Amino acid sequence: MKRLPPGVFPTGAGEGSGTAARTVADERGARAAWTVTGDGVVTRPQPPGAGGVATWPVADAERWRRAGGPAILAPAAVGGLLAVLVVTAYVLLYGVADTPSPVWHGGPGEGAPGEGTDWRRYPGAVLLAALPLWYRYVPVAVVPAALCVAVETGVSAARNAGTGDAATVGQAVVLAACGLAFAGGCLRLRARRRQRALALKVAGKQRFPLPEGVLESDGHRGHRRIYLGLALALTASGILTEGLVRDLSAGGTPHDAVGVPYDAVGQQRVALALLVAATTFYGRGRLALRAARRLYEEAQPALIVGVRAGPDGRHWVYPDARTTTAAPLIAYVPRRRDTRTRTRLLGGGSAYGPGDGDHDVDPEQEPFEAVLYGTVAEGDEAVLVHADVEYHRHQETGRMYATVTTAPLRPDRFHRLGPWEAADGPTRQRERLRRAREQEERLREASREASRRAAERAKNPPRPGASGDDDRSARHSCGGCGSSCGGCGGD
Repeated sequence: MKRLPPGVFPTGAGEGSGTAARTVADERGARAAWTVTGDGVVTRPQPPGAGGVATWPVADAERWRRAGGPAILAPAAVGGLLAVLVVTAYVLLYGVADTPSPVWHGGPGEGAPGEGTDWRRYPGAVLLAALPLWYRYVPVAVVPAALCVAVETGVSAARNAGTGDAATVGQAVVLAACGLAFAGGCLRLRARRRQRALALKVAGKQRFPLPEGVLESDGHRGHRRIYLGLALALTASGILTEGLVRDLSAGGTPHDAVGVPYDAVGQQRVALALLVAATTFYGRGRLALRAARRLYEEAQPALIVGVRAGPDGRHWVYPDARTTTAAPLIAYVPRRRDTRTRTRLLGGGSAYGPGDGDHDVDPEQEPFEAVLYGTVAEGDEAVLVHADVEYHRHQETGRMYATVTTAPLRPDRFHRLGPWEAADGPTRQRERLRRAREQEERLREASREASRRAAERAKNPPRPGASGDDDRSARHSCGGCGSSCGGCGGD
């Protein structure tokens, strides 16, 4: 439904937490019927913002958007650039330059007399490889990681000055990647705080319990990622432990002695890939679980927003469902396990008015109204409630139900949604009713025809034996002996 009916809005506010925040306010009198008059015109019984829920002015929404920082620091774009810089640094440092490497064959420190596998710089190599994924999915961890890698690289460059042009360029690339990750991570964390503050300022001080029928996503949000990350980390730990034990057992024996230094670079490579994936999965899971728990542990602010479905399955939040010039703000994906339909009966009838009436819309063509519970920033989890209508077949009336969706807000910046125009509610209603009347008339005509045929059969029942006489006359009509139908002589 384009507009929110009165029953969607909360009727009470609360400041409690825990179990008190999960209770639902008294809804007596909230199920107002949305009936239509004879000429198809209806006035809205309750204006937007009912129940103390604030609307989101477009000017404040634009201020919220600008607080998110420039689009050049988008997670996908910067993450891709960091991946290119990290690969370039590895090639320059460990593929071209004669530099010892903890994860790359070819340096003089690997397999040289008295040298074992390089373990001291291995944590820095893991952190450097993790920067692209951490920037995109775990921005909280990318700031200290970039700082640690930058300090280690700077100290190494000061100690090994003049090792070669390739090594110098490679260290410069590492420092550039660390600077980009550090600055971008700090700006993203600052943008989150600013956007939360701006959204809370618009919502006001009033807090509401979550609506009826909300699925408690903290029971499953992030769990699979956490368990997968722990499993990958355990596997990587086993591989590294094996390599470390065998390296220590070799003892760095020179080549001309009984043994040779153990080369654990193969184990380090496999473990590096596993550790990068493990920390990314675990970090994403922990952040998602924390966001879900914050949503359910206390009462939340609420805003009336617009929601429009994108062609790729993402739903975009708009400041409202009326301003055609407003741009999308933030996205979420309504998954089936987090969406619950028909949670409450909101009323029955049909209300399509030329000015302020309700009407159904195509969600990919224009946004519809919804109530958003929770803070509005990337990584946060929110609850969105809107109204769906279910029409009775061949009737002018229907029933409205509340649909509740719980979803984390994504850090996406780019969308493919063009401008939209508001649909003509009364025209859509008249067209729907016209099609319903035509189909009902066809059904009535078919029923009258069936009744007429049944009455004719009742007045003129078939005579007994008529079918046998017809069969005999048909046989005699073929002629006698010698006829083309077969005669007395047969074959």
